[in-house]
Amino acid sequence: MKEFLQRFFEYNYQISQSLDTRFQSYHYQLDGEIIRLANHLINAHQIWIERIEGNITLRNPWEDFPIESFPSRNEALYTKTLEILKLVDLDAKISFHSFSGAAFEKRVSDMLIHIINHATYHRGQLASMMRKSGLEPVPSDYIHWAQA
Repeated sequence: MKEFLQRFFEYNYQISQSLDTRFQSYHYQLDGEIIRLANHLINAHQIWIERIEGNITLRNPWEDFPIESFPSRNEALYTKTLEILKLVDLDAKISFHSFSGAAFEKRVSDMLIHIINHATYHRGQLASMMRKSGLEPVPSDYIHWAQA
């Protein structure tokens, strides 16, 4: 399972880096909603990693960051996620509270899968928003990324 997740996070990292390259090609002159959603994509990844580590620093999954920080934040989270995959028992259960205060207990593996699923969902939204703004989105389907 760890190898599977490592590959999935490699995909997630590379597609997000490609997304930033596209953002750069537009000199980060992006609609505010695109920037907001791109930040949310990274923020959510950070929040779930921090829940696994037991150290929450973000208080809002919609917190604003300069869009230019997207690639460095993505890279730092990728590195941190790979460390977790090496060191943490994927079947371990983590207790945490949602931002609304509800208590949960989830397996690490389910939290990691959620990060990928959440990012994929929002990258699809970003593609739609970019098209509506006249911008070309990045291809992000896993099957096109995967090498035989």
